[in-house]
Amino acid sequence: MEATAYQNFMDERIAQITEACTHCGKCYEVCPMVPYSGAKGAEPERVTKSVIDILNDRPHEPEGALWAKVCQKSGICIEACPEDVNPREMLSYAKLKLQNIESGETDIQEAGRAYFQDLSRKIRFMAALQLEPELFRNLTAVRGSEASKVDAVFYFGCNILQTPHILISCIDVFDRLGLDYEVAGGVGHCCGINHIRRGDLESGAAMGARSLAHFKSYEPERVITFCPTCQMQYSEYQHLYTGKPILPMAGDSKSNGEDILPFVHITQYLVENLESLRGEFTQKVEKRVAVHLHGGTDGVEGNVMKILKAVPGLEFVEIEQLSDHGYQCPTLLIPEAKAAMREKLFDSARRARVDSLLTVYHSCHRELCDLEKLEPFAIENFMTILGQAMGFEYPDYTKTYKIYEDIDRVIHEAGDTLRAFGIEPEKMREQLQTALYG
Repeated sequence: MEATAYQNFMDERIAQITEACTHCGKCYEVCPMVPYSGAKGAEPERVTKSVIDILNDRPHEPEGALWAKVCQKSGICIEACPEDVNPREMLSYAKLKLQNIESGETDIQEAGRAYFQDLSRKIRFMAALQLEPELFRNLTAVRGSEASKVDAVFYFGCNILQTPHILISCIDVFDRLGLDYEVAGGVGHCCGINHIRRGDLESGAAMGARSLAHFKSYEPERVITFCPTCQMQYSEYQHLYTGKPILPMAGDSKSNGEDILPFVHITQYLVENLESLRGEFTQKVEKRVAVHLHGGTDGVEGNVMKILKAVPGLEFVEIEQLSDHGYQCPTLLIPEAKAAMREKLFDSARRARVDSLLTVYHSCHRELCDLEKLEPFAIENFMTILGQAMGFEYPDYTKTYKIYEDIDRVIHEAGDTLRAFGIEPEKMREQLQTALYG
């Protein structure tokens, strides 16, 4: 099959990585997932050489594959590399290579399509439990030629629609700060990661490229994100989506004369506008709080702490936690690692006697929020805290309904909202049960 621009891009990056990597093994040595992998105790140089062999379709030692498969994208390895290789990127390509070795093209494409369809249904069901249909349509509309120029696009991703109180809080904050922006999100603006994770680079990259074109149609100065995956994809791999063969080095704003559209996380925007944000705080938030943190997305941990320390009345305490265990909760797929992360987090929060444990990402909030019923503290998102300081708060129905553990009660309370979406609750009971409770 003839190579596409996306395949050519990956091949060019692999050639650059192969040339730069000296197999020193420092990325492997600092990886927090090694203790949970079959590559534990292996010789670092042997492991990294094996990964390079995988990238170049050469016979490889098993340790390289074992390590690549447990990569959770914490990004700890990036600073450890002395050769300016991005090991997280290197392992992403190794995973793609291994997936295409182990499965046929048709199976890979079908797996990507099936997952994306299931995800789309789940997002629609979760949104239908909580949002008015017109608001949902406005948030997820793909405007194309109708797009008008704005200073910024708020690209909220797909999955935040499962916790819409966080999304609406973001919009309320932007409005109060006077940002000139447009929203873009939902599956019609997907970055394509769900296909790429299943080995289908072509479909995923094409999907992400379409979304990037949508963002650029607004002629924004930058795109503000919430989702850590979207931020990572469009900051580290933006040229994958344009089909260009050269990825700019970290910190570059241009490559081959082409402007790179800046993507910044919402926490960076809020820190840049911290004085204006302070001016919107009208209420004291008398709580003792800690934050559930993940590394892997540049600056977010420090940004969140700066923002929360500006909230009047809030007592912020730092706690011990395994923030290097993945870049968000849902993609931390190693059961032992997830269990260790949660155990440390909740034990530290209890010891600190916090009133609330705050999540940063919607994805973590979705996974952790109902565990509130087992703990002496509340679980809230940091955007909820900002809303409380500004005098507003949107109900967290996702947490409420998950804590119920009772689909009949959920349908009774949310039946009218579901029917407004054209969803008959009794006919969709099983799908609703799956969307909420798995």
